[in-house]
Amino acid sequence: MRNRAFYALRTLAVCACLTSSAVPAFAADGEAKEVTAATFDATPPQEQPKDNKKKEKKEKPPTVPEPELKAAKAIEAAADIPAMLAAANDFLQKYPKSPLRPQVAPLVADRIGQIKDPAQRIAHSESYLKLFTAPGDAELVNSQLLYAYIDANRLDDAFALAPNTVDKSPDPVAALINLSRAGLAEARNQNLKYAAQSRQMSLKAISLIESNKKPETVTDATWNDYKTRWHWQLYQWAAMLSLSAGDKADAKAKLTSAVGLNPRDPINYVLLSTMANDEYQRLAQAHKAAPAGGEKDALLKQAEAQMDEVIDAYAHAVALTEGDPQYDTMRAGLRADLESYYKYRHNNSSDGLQALIDKYKKP
Repeated sequence: MRNRAFYALRTLAVCACLTSSAVPAFAADGEAKEVTAATFDATPPQEQPKDNKKKEKKEKPPTVPEPELKAAKAIEAAADIPAMLAAANDFLQKYPKSPLRPQVAPLVADRIGQIKDPAQRIAHSESYLKLFTAPGDAELVNSQLLYAYIDANRLDDAFALAPNTVDKSPDPVAALINLSRAGLAEARNQNLKYAAQSRQMSLKAISLIESNKKPETVTDATWNDYKTRWHWQLYQWAAMLSLSAGDKADAKAKLTSAVGLNPRDPINYVLLSTMANDEYQRLAQAHKAAPAGGEKDALLKQAEAQMDEVIDAYAHAVALTEGDPQYDTMRAGLRADLESYYKYRHNNSSDGLQALIDKYKKP
């Protein structure tokens, strides 16, 4: 039998396949669609009085002076983001209490959100945050900045920004999925710096999906995708992150949930077989070291029962990977181990092995 190191390396290789999966993308302009290309009004809207009688007597709103209006319109007319930020800075310096200010911040944030390049979006978002410091201003760019940090692999910044951003995001589940995936990719590369946070974020995403409280900004199709495509995979990721932290019991529980949601994914069974085999190896060593007697006999029974669990998980994994070229190498190793274990448990015969595998094949 192969040693534990072999199985650990196999698991990491499997993780590599998973982290290449596409994740939901955040609409860069999602935070400020209601203010896209706003036209400044010289008489900005005022809060309407609740008393109808007072409404009849309401005076006309004050007119914004022409220089102030002109300065605001210069922001809207700016040719590019640097010019827009410069015009915004000029406006805020001259008219910090302008009634047009509530229209300025969303307009600038919306333009920044249309930038595709992560590095540029980061630079301009950070410049925006230095200029716009009123309550609510940061929320207009933080979600798009979070995604830009992830895309640029600036994970220290992404995970630092996340606690104050995810809950205010127009699509918190998408944000949590992306952060979880990023942390898992680092854990696969033996960097566990973000593992604990990523695990908590995967669990939070699971909780939001299971609560079925769809945000208004998320389409029905996207929400259904979270429930059918990402729900089980988040459990799988949480299991991997628990496994990286050495919590095998939690990892097994999470994988069991993943299997319940998607019994046709082979990776769940590869991970389960890896943990089951580790436990078998432990019991086998304990049996070998135990003195003859009742304890040794009991350990043998436990080890054999554990081997049966390994066999079942291997059979699932072999069956579910059949016909998929990306798993050819992995399946060959699994099949060899499966045959060895199966023969040990069946008087050195492989009779019935293929029938066991066929039982678990995809319909």
